[in-house]
Amino acid sequence: GGFSMGSVATWRTFQYCLDYFRYFSPSSGNLTSDGQFMGDIVTDTGYDADDFFIYAMSGTEDFAYSGFTAQIAAMAGLSNGVFVEADQEREGNLAYRVVEGNSHDHYAATQYVYNMLCWLW
Repeated sequence: GGFSMGSVATWRTFQYCLDYFRYFSPSSGNLTSDGQFMGDIVTDTGYDADDFFIYAMSGTEDFAYSGFTAQIAAMAGLSNGVFVEADQEREGNLAYRVVEGNSHDHYAATQYVYNMLCWLW
């Protein structure tokens, strides 16, 4: 997982290391707004929707919010079922949490990491 540039690194880890990791937690940093590109990462490597879980977070006052949200929406909007929005892992593989008022700062990053760790364990 990662925040801001660390989020971009998390997306790159998803892109290049899906065979090594199952859980990903990017926050406030997008890679692309092309959902098909993200879906192809999964299908081109022979994986499917059951092979990973993404727990993503951002805040409404974050300058990265619109781009990040656009990426998540594009991923969730794919019709091939690679990304399935869910509140729990058994229901799908993509959980996106938005915190009203959070900005692009250490407070938000700390809150996202805390919530991700609570969810994971």
